[in-house]
Amino acid sequence: MAKLENPLTGQLLISSPILENMDIMFSSTSAFNLHVLLEQTETGRTIASIAELADCQVEADTRKEALQAIQELVSDRLSRVEVLPLEVSLKQPVRENPWTEFIGMFEGDAEFAEMAAQWQAERDQDADDAII
Repeated sequence: MAKLENPLTGQLLISSPILENMDIMFSSTSAFNLHVLLEQTETGRTIASIAELADCQVEADTRKEALQAIQELVSDRLSRVEVLPLEVSLKQPVRENPWTEFIGMFEGDAEFAEMAAQWQAERDQDADDAII
């Protein structure tokens, strides 16, 4: 069974047989982008929330105050967590072409050779008719 550990702390994150078919890479980063959603309420106040962090939402009297408050909330929230991007790529087994097993199945079959010759003659005739 494969185990996934945090590369910085060594803490066990996941232990699963599924991981044996995956390449997983962590990288550390210091900056990333979040999407701020701004919404105007019926009373004219502004609600700001972070799309990627469901628990980060503020309401303020103005747009500027809402943006400032959400930035402070996100900074406070992220100061207590470690953010690591996780890249997962699934290892796909190499599959053989499903038609490969049929290659040569009519080799040496006189009846099939006769039918194939007839089909080719019909195609040639159709091509000749199209030119005229």
